[in-house]
Amino acid sequence: MDLGEDKASKEKGVPNFWLTAMKNNSLLAQEITKADEEALKYLIDIKSSRLVCCPEFKLEFFFGPNPYFKNYVLAKKFIMIDEVKLIFDEAIGSKIKWYPEKCLTRECSTRKPKKSFFNFFKSLEFPFYDESIDVKLLHQLEHDYEIGVTIKKEIVCHAISWFCGDATCGRRTKRKIEYDNPAAGNLVQKIESLRKIEIELNKLEAEFLEKRRKVEANYVKLCQPLDTKRYDIVNGVNEVKGAPNDGAMVQSEDKATKEKGVPDFWFIAMESHHELRQNIVRHDQGALKYLTDIKWCRINDSEGFKLEFTFGPNPYFKNSVLEKTYRMIDETYIVLEEAIGTVIDWYPGQCLIEKAERSFFNFFKPPEVPTDVEGFEAEKLRYQLRCDYDIGVAFRDELICHAVGWYTEDIIWKRMANLKFLG
Repeated sequence: MDLGEDKASKEKGVPNFWLTAMKNNSLLAQEITKADEEALKYLIDIKSSRLVCCPEFKLEFFFGPNPYFKNYVLAKKFIMIDEVKLIFDEAIGSKIKWYPEKCLTRECSTRKPKKSFFNFFKSLEFPFYDESIDVKLLHQLEHDYEIGVTIKKEIVCHAISWFCGDATCGRRTKRKIEYDNPAAGNLVQKIESLRKIEIELNKLEAEFLEKRRKVEANYVKLCQPLDTKRYDIVNGVNEVKGAPNDGAMVQSEDKATKEKGVPDFWFIAMESHHELRQNIVRHDQGALKYLTDIKWCRINDSEGFKLEFTFGPNPYFKNSVLEKTYRMIDETYIVLEEAIGTVIDWYPGQCLIEKAERSFFNFFKPPEVPTDVEGFEAEKLRYQLRCDYDIGVAFRDELICHAVGWYTEDIIWKRMANLKFLG
């Protein structure tokens, strides 16, 4: 037996397993410095859990004894007011008990902050609905959340794939394990055993996603008759008889009987939504007042969804329906294949996207998924596409389901009340 084989038999476990998996992820690799790598070699496990009390999740990083800090576990918890739209309350991290002169987040001599993965464990609090919000703090919180979700959904769930480089095809070279090297023989056996475990985990995840799709499809089906009733009331197809007898009616009975439906219902609901209103400019308002309905549905041939905006006859464009479709390679991890919008058939001189640089109707002319672009331009396009997708999700998960709450602004007041309750 040579020295290499003897070393392989003595070496326990898979050295630097979590460090290697994290470094193979492009987002996490940017956060890990050379100094961090030495400390992260002592990382022995990462777990994620969802807490039942409110929409939030927690990550736990378990470390072996090391010369950097005393903690056995470093945790990061994200507390959300609304997890769908990323409305944060706070992010709570463990206080790291560094040994003298071993702090990786500050310069030892000057105590100035420095780049380190371990900055991820700093606690951040986001003052909700505060107009004087520190933009730098908000960006840091969003960045921390992105790191947390990447660790939760990608690293924890598919650790073997990231360790071996399978999950990074097209971005980084796969991790090479020389099968004819005696020193690596024992490691190969361990990796193959771990692969089998991950295959079982992936099967469970696939079963969960399939069951979730079926539940969602049934939910959409149950909603359809209620959506029709809402459409009929909003657009005056069926008038609601009687009025609340609370003395709050200030309009004349004659005017109330003549006015059908709920005027500008969808436009007002969109204007009340904090994210959607940012995309509406003054010259869009006239056209959006002809909006009579918004619906969404799953698409049959791939992952993703479609939004349908129905308009009444108007002086701006000929289309009665404008659509926006998101085709996904992987909806769980938000990997877009393409976004497709309806070509708007504008009447002469009425094209709103030509009248100003910004317009809500640019939503139907989405950016393309970058394929042959690299560097800064590629990152810029990916950011624009993600923002576009976030708007689509806001329509699907917030506005369509809770249109009346946004129209009356009840949702805003409830969220502010929840914030006061939490804090």
